[in-house]
Amino acid sequence: MMILHLAFKNIIGNGWRSLVNVLILSIVLIAMVWMQAMYFSWIKVAEKQHVAWEYGSGMFRVSSYDPFDAFSWDSSFAPIPQAFKQHIEYGKVVPILMTPATIYPEGRMMPAVVKGIPNQQSLLSFPSGGFVSDNPFAIPAMIGTSMAKNARLKVGDVFTVRIKDSSGAFNALDIEIVKILSIPVPSVDIGTLWVDLSSLQEIKALPDAASYLILADKSLNTMEAPGFRLIPKDEYFADLYQIRESERAQEYIMYSLLLFLAMIAVFDSQALAVFKRRREIGTLSALGLTKNKIALLFTTEGVLYMVFAAISTAVLGMPIFWYFTKFGYRLPSGYEDFGMPGFSEPIYFSYPITIIMGTLMFLLALTAIVSWLPTRKIASLKPTDALRGKVR
Repeated sequence: MMILHLAFKNIIGNGWRSLVNVLILSIVLIAMVWMQAMYFSWIKVAEKQHVAWEYGSGMFRVSSYDPFDAFSWDSSFAPIPQAFKQHIEYGKVVPILMTPATIYPEGRMMPAVVKGIPNQQSLLSFPSGGFVSDNPFAIPAMIGTSMAKNARLKVGDVFTVRIKDSSGAFNALDIEIVKILSIPVPSVDIGTLWVDLSSLQEIKALPDAASYLILADKSLNTMEAPGFRLIPKDEYFADLYQIRESERAQEYIMYSLLLFLAMIAVFDSQALAVFKRRREIGTLSALGLTKNKIALLFTTEGVLYMVFAAISTAVLGMPIFWYFTKFGYRLPSGYEDFGMPGFSEPIYFSYPITIIMGTLMFLLALTAIVSWLPTRKIASLKPTDALRGKVR
């Protein structure tokens, strides 16, 4: 308690120098908590969006589908298992059929994927009953904003689509865009046309087939699905987690720069304190305080800087944390065109206590080490030399 009391008095006695150190540490702590909360919240938002638009509570995907082999997509379908048909009627399972296609908007040729989804489904975020058109010669379709931008399409546009059916014959069809949706999931938007499932099954001559089945209840994951394979959540979100890992390098570089600046401030402050307080050190040593306890005194002072910085963070950072929790964080327009999920709408921050406490404990430990380093010279300092102001 005596050392803690002395450390507290010394910090208060340092005046503006202590305040500057506390502010620097507080700014670093605010920045680190903000960055970690941003990445954490981004992943949670992206997961929520994928669940709402494509994954549901689980997914059975046809076993022949290979996401890295576009030539396999023509044959990526299988009959819907009989056990699932009743659940489909109740809306607990949504079958989706996909096929590669070529579209010709305004005479331009572009590759695309046409996906069929039941018109009256309500499990996914697609509007129920959205495939409605006054044109009897065109199939109504919905697309996302990125697809509309890349293909230069708008509501009411009619263009030709070429699709291969199950026998290998090509069909040329007219498609009309009836809705452009704000879809936050790139895999559901980019290069994708959405049509009614029954229409696509008729075009493909596959009246009872699907490429994957979206489940509304996790209990359905245990059902037998011949020709289909259950896609675990870790496998489905593997690309998202890989993007997160690739972002860690940039995150760690920023952390290193911030920590370097903060620790330099603490180290310089403590090194200057050891130099300027030579007589005080000699007096404490002459009064019987061991060299280890003197070193502990300076280390405690450094730790107290971080404690005060944590308190300052709670005061100064609270408006910032509240703002991003209330209003969210939106990147500039167009960032979602890079195929990054989760950035097409504001990210509302959440601050898990584990992240906050982990960051604080790490900084406390690092500050203690940096504060101890300048005190190593105290071990070889004689009390008489210190009283005379002599440091070797």
